[in-house]
Amino acid sequence: MKRRYQNIHERFSSFWWGERGPSALLVLLLLAFMLAPLMDSAFGKLLKSLFFSMILLSGVATMSDKLLPRLGVGILALIAFVLTWCKDFNPDNELLQAGNTLITLCYLLLLTGVLLRHVFQEGPVTTSRIQGGIAAYVLIGLTWATIYRLLELQLPGSIFVSPTAIGRIAHDRDSELTYFSFVTLTTLGYGDITPVHPTARMFVIIEALIGQLFPATLLARLVSLQTLRREPDNDR
Repeated sequence: MKRRYQNIHERFSSFWWGERGPSALLVLLLLAFMLAPLMDSAFGKLLKSLFFSMILLSGVATMSDKLLPRLGVGILALIAFVLTWCKDFNPDNELLQAGNTLITLCYLLLLTGVLLRHVFQEGPVTTSRIQGGIAAYVLIGLTWATIYRLLELQLPGSIFVSPTAIGRIAHDRDSELTYFSFVTLTTLGYGDITPVHPTARMFVIIEALIGQLFPATLLARLVSLQTLRREPDNDR
């Protein structure tokens, strides 16, 4: 029995803590975005919660191969998991909304940091590392969407949504803020959703800068790693 458990644990570890973990996380994130237009119904909201739960679980698995970090992040993910489902059943509870948003923000920051450490560490440039960089970029957008959600809870009206945006997007504040976050991250700036509070504008500026600097930094790092790897081969 113990031997069987060890075999299962080794397979689990080789998948999530190896090269395939970031790839699986990226697939889950992309699936969540592709299914986003279907999230307006009651079934869609359930599906959204299920996908978020899967992302939480996959994030815990990719966090570390050591027990203590996984235990700490697992507890944080469990709290976020419970609060997410409680929020769906009690959407009008402001305290529950704020608690869920804050815990989700902490979790996303941790997961993004771990992915960035995996991407920028020394070693060969692999497909998994590139996919991890893309997943980190997507997580940055989701992190800032969570920040905007927290701002709206504390400072209602800090982000103005025009009537045309409400007509085009389902009147779901989470969807609107996620859309606004990625429009800001990619510096598209359609102007249908705008920050009006100074604090919101400050975070928008920071996100826009990250959106410009992150791809350039990622590309430069991967190129430098590949160059350093080829130099010893050329010396031979």
